[in-house]
Amino acid sequence: MKKYRYSLEKYVSQKSRWFCPECDKKTFTRYIDTHTENYLADYVGKCNREEKCSYHFTPKMFFERTGNKPDNDNLYSSPKQPVKIEKPSTINPKYLHATLKCYEYNNFALGLYKIFPKERVTVILQKYFVGTAKGRKTIFWQVNRRGDVRTGKIMFYNPETLKRSSFITWVHKQFKEFNLVQLYFGAHLLVDNKTPVAITEGEKNAVFGALYFSQYNWLAVGSQTMLNVNKLNALKDYNVTLFPDKGKAFEKWTLIATQACFNVKVNDTLEKTNLEQGSDIADLIVEIKSIEKKNSYNGILERMIRSNSSLSLLIDKFNLVVTL
Repeated sequence: MKKYRYSLEKYVSQKSRWFCPECDKKTFTRYIDTHTENYLADYVGKCNREEKCSYHFTPKMFFERTGNKPDNDNLYSSPKQPVKIEKPSTINPKYLHATLKCYEYNNFALGLYKIFPKERVTVILQKYFVGTAKGRKTIFWQVNRRGDVRTGKIMFYNPETLKRSSFITWVHKQFKEFNLVQLYFGAHLLVDNKTPVAITEGEKNAVFGALYFSQYNWLAVGSQTMLNVNKLNALKDYNVTLFPDKGKAFEKWTLIATQACFNVKVNDTLEKTNLEQGSDIADLIVEIKSIEKKNSYNGILERMIRSNSSLSLLIDKFNLVVTL
C-alpha cells in the first residue's frame, strides 16, 4: 500500500495546531513533508471543525495551484520494510479506579447534575469509566472487554454550558515508550452482545445517551472521521445503531453503514429537528429535558411566579403546594 509523502501533522500539544485560514479558530492541522519534516504553505492543511468549517486544502491542490512539483516529482514515500506489530501498551487499572470519585470537583459531572438526578449521574459515570482529574477536568478512559486500560482522554468542561475547551491531553503521555492502540470509549461494555449498541461521535454524547436512552450500550469513536468500515465490521455480532451529528456527519456515517458487512441502522432523529447543523445527541437531550421541565408542574409554577411576584408571597404565607 502506498504511503503518502505529505501527511497531516500529528497532535503533540496546542503548539501543533494553528489558526484556520477559513474560520480563524486554532483548530488547523498543517501538512508536513515526511522527507524533510518541513511544512508546506501556511494555508495547506485541514480544519478539525468538520461540521462548522470543513476547510481542507491538500498538497495536491497546492502543487496544482502553484505549478511547483515536489522534489523528485514524487508524492509518495519510498517503500519501507514491513514493521513488526507490537502489543498495545496498557496502564495499571489502579490509576483508573482512583479517579472514579470526587465528582463534586469535576466540572462535567457538575453540569450533568443540573440536568439529571445526581445519583443517576454518578452511577453512569462510574459504569462508563469517567474519572476526575486535577483542575476539575474529566477523564474518559478507554478500556477493552478484558479490562485492559489503553489510555484516558482528559478534557476541561464549562459546568454551566457543558462545552469543552479545545485543549485535550492524554493519560498515556505520562509513560515513556508507550504503544498506543485506541479503542471505542465504552468498549468494556461489549461483553454482552444481547444489549443493542449505540455509536456516537464524542464521549460526552455517549454519557448523555446512557443517561436518557438506557436501552443501549453507548460507544464513542472520539471524532467524526474515526468511524470506518473496519471498526464497524468488528461489531458484526451486535445490534448496532449509529447516532451521527446533524448534517455532514449524517451523510458520511450513512454511507459507511451501507458498506458494512452486516445491517447497521442510522438514527435520523436529529435530521428531523430544527436544531442547527452540527448539533449532536447531547444537544437534543438537553432540548428534550428543557421542554419536560417547562411542561412540569414546577415549570408552570415558576413561569406564573415570574409573571406575578405576589404569587410567591401567597404560597409562602399559606404553605401552598402543587398537587396533581
